[in-house]
Amino acid sequence: MTRGKERGVWWNRPADGRSDPERLQAMADWCETLAPTDQGIGFRRAIEELDFGAGADPAMQHVAKQWIALLADSGAFESAAIAMIPRSAIYTCGRLADCEFVAEIMLQDGPAAYSRAAQSLSMALLAALMRALALQMATACISEPH
Repeated sequence: MTRGKERGVWWNRPADGRSDPERLQAMADWCETLAPTDQGIGFRRAIEELDFGAGADPAMQHVAKQWIALLADSGAFESAAIAMIPRSAIYTCGRLADCEFVAEIMLQDGPAAYSRAAQSLSMALLAALMRALALQMATACISEPH
């Protein structure tokens, strides 16, 4: 997938098509509470919750979701989380001295969000992604003419 094609084609909306920033914020909060042994559950729900934008090739969507599920099922949780982040996004992540994991994601069009209280690196990345997408949705709802 090229950078030009990526815009608007990666995860950018709930799977049911509704713009619901509150639901994504709640999911981010939930991801942060998951124990390291429950990371697989977090990925299964994220894959069910998120969808690609309009114009995305259904075959590409299926392959991407399958690939991320395989990574998570094999225990490659950090790789699965990074695979969910759009290539055009900027992200940083790490572990603090108090053993909490942190992540920040800035989407290409500007919304940035973070996670600071996750119990695993992969869930910090997922929580930050969910929050950035929620901000993107909220901003789009405000700027759309009614």
